[in-house]
Amino acid sequence: MKKKKLLSLVLVFTLMISMVVFAGCENRAKQNQTVTLYGWGGDERVNAWIDNELGKYVKENYNITLKRVPMNIDEVLLKLTDEKSSAKSGSIDVIWINGENFYYAKKNNLLHGPFLNTLENAKKYYDLEGASATTDFGYATGGYEAPWGTAQFIFNYDSEKVKAIPTNAESLKEYVINNPGRFTYPKSSDFSGSAFIRTVLYDIVGYDKLKNLDPSYDTVKKVITPALEYLKALEPYLWKDGQVYPSDSAQLDSLYQDGEIDITMAYTANKALSMVKGKNWPSTTKTAVWEKGTPFNTHYLAISAIAPNVEGALKVINAALSPAMQISKANLDGWADLPSIKYEKLSQEEQGNLDKTLTPAKEYAPSILNYEELSKHQKPELKSDLVVIIEKIWEDVILFDK
Repeated sequence: MKKKKLLSLVLVFTLMISMVVFAGCENRAKQNQTVTLYGWGGDERVNAWIDNELGKYVKENYNITLKRVPMNIDEVLLKLTDEKSSAKSGSIDVIWINGENFYYAKKNNLLHGPFLNTLENAKKYYDLEGASATTDFGYATGGYEAPWGTAQFIFNYDSEKVKAIPTNAESLKEYVINNPGRFTYPKSSDFSGSAFIRTVLYDIVGYDKLKNLDPSYDTVKKVITPALEYLKALEPYLWKDGQVYPSDSAQLDSLYQDGEIDITMAYTANKALSMVKGKNWPSTTKTAVWEKGTPFNTHYLAISAIAPNVEGALKVINAALSPAMQISKANLDGWADLPSIKYEKLSQEEQGNLDKTLTPAKEYAPSILNYEELSKHQKPELKSDLVVIIEKIWEDVILFDK
């Protein structure tokens, strides 16, 4: 009897030790949990928000260390492809993505999912049947990415130098001819440069004639030829006589900041506000859109198909979709990225906080357009495979045909 009792005590003691060891391992795993976020790192305001706001939030709420890895999306896709094909353990958890890049990644099975409908904040605060949750540049998302924010292409200009900002292709041509060397735009490989080209296409060709085009090089080239001829006619009057184009929007912004050009452009509608407040751009900077509209889209967060920490990645994305982070991200003093969350699903207090966040101080209000004005000039994006073809045609006809 005594032996049985002693054996029972030993078993209980052993079980208790095992539970303590397991709990210790589990706690250490939680303490050491890291999630990587790969994406464009060319804007310090964006980088600061990810590091200081989202990073702090996931640390406090999930005990996750968020490691931001700045990398151009084409390099991210190359890394994803290489790791998946060579059966390496993955190094990428979360990816900032949209458009043709998402289309390529999903088509080549580089993404984990579907996951969107499993996220608590997505189910509670987002329209999961709406366009931004279901389509990206004309193609179904299938739940493989989560809407993180919205963007609209705009022009930023120095109102002291540009008295009448061009609001269509014809008036831009007139301005460029009358002010040689004071305007340019990035290459089509840059997100803003590509959006500018599409803005010209919308104005000259028309969105309705483009949206259902057969995605073949010859077909697209034939339809957009009038816009290509227009862009070719601008070249002699551009910065550096059109012989050189800025490689990206960061270089274009530097030219504007240094006073070499009078108009810059961005896919961040409220960028001018923070640049003026930070005294990087002239206080006379204002924002404009074109009469027939400018491209508008949603940007997303996705997860690598071989992510080392899928569970942590889901928590980070769920956090990014929360009211707290959506309101913080929209803050005009920070990133100033328009939210993707559904306004009517927020509480009264949260709606009030978002309204306050999107209202600039009076002295800075003239530097940006209000959301109502932006909304009136939103044009949908073209299908991602059409965008890729347009970018290639621009390179062949404008960039390399000198």
